[in-house]
Amino acid sequence: MAKLLSGRLPKLNVGIASYSESKTTLSVVGISSFSNIILNSSVSTGTTTGASGQYLKSVGTGVTWASFPTLRTGNTFTAGVAQTSFTVSYNVGFVDVYINGVRLTDSEFVGTSGTSIVLNESCFGGETVDILAYNTTSTGSGGGGGIITESQTLNNVLGLGNTSSNGMSVGVITATSFVGNLTGTATYASNAGIATYATNAGIATYATSSGIATYATNAGIATNSQGLTGTPNISVGIITATSYNGSGSNLTGIVTYISAGSGISVNQNSGNVTITAVGSSEGSWTVSAGSGTYSFTVPANANYVMWMRGNIPNGICIWNATVSISNTNVPVIGNQYGWYYVAGNQLVLTAIPSQIIGTSGSIITSSPAVSNTNTFSFGITNNSGTNQTVFYGYKTI
Repeated sequence: MAKLLSGRLPKLNVGIASYSESKTTLSVVGISSFSNIILNSSVSTGTTTGASGQYLKSVGTGVTWASFPTLRTGNTFTAGVAQTSFTVSYNVGFVDVYINGVRLTDSEFVGTSGTSIVLNESCFGGETVDILAYNTTSTGSGGGGGIITESQTLNNVLGLGNTSSNGMSVGVITATSFVGNLTGTATYASNAGIATYATNAGIATYATSSGIATYATNAGIATNSQGLTGTPNISVGIITATSYNGSGSNLTGIVTYISAGSGISVNQNSGNVTITAVGSSEGSWTVSAGSGTYSFTVPANANYVMWMRGNIPNGICIWNATVSISNTNVPVIGNQYGWYYVAGNQLVLTAIPSQIIGTSGSIITSSPAVSNTNTFSFGITNNSGTNQTVFYGYKTI
């Protein structure tokens, strides 16, 4: 045995005849080969038997215990404004990219370097970008391995990672085709009846009841649709229009008012536009100290009751008239009356409208001396020494 232990012989076949000897350990020195080995206990390399689930891996100069790689590695990012590139390690051809839960197709990103993913479209900012990298070596765990058998419980299935068998699926499943109806799923599709993918916005839309969602091209807005088909016109939020084209026949509930000073009221409701003379108006003049002329103008072609009044301590002036006006250059037919408080003499009515002509019970053929006969002027002298307010008004009859 000295030559055997010293390694002098190049080859020696040694067998164990029986187990009757007290020795149970066989020590072999030098290069040895064995065939048909049956192990009834553990195997060790170096000084360790490894951990549960590990395997022996060649390192070129020997073997060592090693763990199987993780089947899937998830990476989650929050995108910045206009961001397109994300740094992540992966096996080329074994990577999936999701934006806000929607999987991108291989044509929508570049993943050829193994160290970064580059999107074809820039992010708006704030999107959740999930990048799932897969290893090319599939593994299983103890007690049934990575295949789901019919005898396993649900708890066993959930612990297996990403795999499927016997109609049961666990983990992230990427489908290349489908048969049947998809509901509640945001995915990219050109056919109607499926929640569509917003190409530029990166935001998936959803459907409430019909299973049909809108296609947001540039808006980036998740829109809720109710049974829409084709390419619908969608408005989201409050829209403020500065102008519109058309006859206005489709506008309802809108009332537009032009200042009463112009004598025209425009009312648009239920698609009908009506322009009429203002029915009545009241106003006032600020009468400064001294003498002055003050006037108001009414629309032509109407009948009116008119008035003017001023009332201050020791100063009263009043005027009223009932008139008929045709156009603006013919006489105004009617009766008018003016009066002021002579004893106080603080507001003196010096002139009343000259275009109102007529005598009760007679026909008048004369014409007034003014051309704009729908403007009524008054001469008023203010002797109070301060500005005073005089009111006027008119009403159609």
